Amino acid sequence: MTLTAEANHATASDRIVFDGIGKHYTRDGDHLQVLDDCSFTVEPGEFVSVIGPSGCGKTTLLNMAAGFTSPDDGSVRVGSAVVDGPHPSRGVVFQQYAIFGWLTVAKNIEYGLTLRANRRPKAERKDVVQRYLDLMGLERFASAYPKELSGGMRQRVAIARAYATDPRVLLMDEPFAALDAQTRERMQELLHETQLSERRTALFITHSVEEAIFLSNRVVVLSARPTDVREVVDVAIPAPRSAETRLSPQFVELRRHLEELLRSESVERVR
Repeated sequence: MTLTAEANHATASDRIVFDGIGKHYTRDGDHLQVLDDCSFTVEPGEFVSVIGPSGCGKTTLLNMAAGFTSPDDGSVRVGSAVVDGPHPSRGVVFQQYAIFGWLTVAKNIEYGLTLRANRRPKAERKDVVQRYLDLMGLERFASAYPKELSGGMRQRVAIARAYATDPRVLLMDEPFAALDAQTRERMQELLHETQLSERRTALFITHSVEEAIFLSNRVVVLSARPTDVREVVDVAIPAPRSAETRLSPQFVELRRHLEELLRSESVERVR
């Protein structure tokens, strides 16, 4: 099985385009150019990961797509519309567990469907919540509160809530970074399975080369500051993927290539 825009029934309105992005900051009178003429596209139905040296602006790019900040140069578009602020068509999952402690798992997933932008009838909300409880393996915890859950399970709730509002695109900023290695791998597998089922246009920020390969159709490798796109790498590994995928020669070779790219950028940054 492969991820394709046709299978997703995605349209051009789901495409994310970063076009000539520039971003700078002024600190103590010094000009710091973070992003410089950075361009790439996430096609409809694609899962694209972004990796690069620490501080190169990965999260800044995601925040631009979310509408939380704006580029100084260039533009970010979703479909034909320039992103000029947050919008319910763009779901965001953060590194921290951004769920409500006073709501149950089911009520957290349902929450976005009760707001005016995504409000659904009660019966439809029930069906949507049940779907994502099932997809995320949370059926037995529907009535539990976040304080009763592990970190991995809280992040499952956050991802389920993002999917439940039926966004055109999903933006995920290192959602598994705080998890232990075993839980992180299981969460990657769950997200991969969900992507195969849901086929959303997704932008995923990570420091992990293995994570990027396992989840993605393509990996965007950013350079050191001032940041542009060093290389866009296709991940032509068949789906569905499993733990065994990580041991395949194709996976190992791709990991070696990406790690060499990152290592070369780190060397350039030190010089």
